[in-house]
Amino acid sequence: MCLTMVSLLLPGFLLLLLFCLCHRPVGAKRQEPVASPENDSTRLRGLWKLHMRDSLLKGKGSSPHPIREGPKQQLLYCRVGIGYHLQILPNGSVGGVHKPTEYSWLKMFAMKHGVVGIKGVKSGLYLSMSGQGLAHGVEQFSDNCLLKENLEENHYTTYSSLSHPGIYLALSHKGDLRKGSSVGRHQSCTHFLPRRTP
Repeated sequence: MCLTMVSLLLPGFLLLLLFCLCHRPVGAKRQEPVASPENDSTRLRGLWKLHMRDSLLKGKGSSPHPIREGPKQQLLYCRVGIGYHLQILPNGSVGGVHKPTEYSWLKMFAMKHGVVGIKGVKSGLYLSMSGQGLAHGVEQFSDNCLLKENLEENHYTTYSSLSHPGIYLALSHKGDLRKGSSVGRHQSCTHFLPRRTP
């Protein structure tokens, strides 16, 4: 098990070490940092975190520890209409289906308190929210994949874009994807319930 963890952590550590060595060449004069909204070290640290998260998701160790084991598979049930389960198809389209399919099983993982990512188990795609309010599946995890998870008073959960505030994940009464900028957190189309079984 130790060797497995080392193999997962080694690429990220080497990336960080390489950055440290290249960032300040030997004999170079120290320069004042350039003021920018996102400096190199912050960006690298973010990429390293994403790499580590992806490595842990790909790992299939037998450890009972929840982080090493990775997130558990579950369904996201939306209470709109007759009730639909969210699914991410291999072509990147996102929608709902009443009876769960193999594309309805999702892995949800916490990035920090109240912020999660969602990945389709079968499709292998991450759920991403665009600035136009549409959700779709993507291969590479990015800031658009960060979702704010909020437990509502009725015990359902809403998911909104962290990068694009006010845009919610939502399904229509027919199970189609709704534009997230045209709905609100108090509407049933944005209310989801995580489920372990169909």
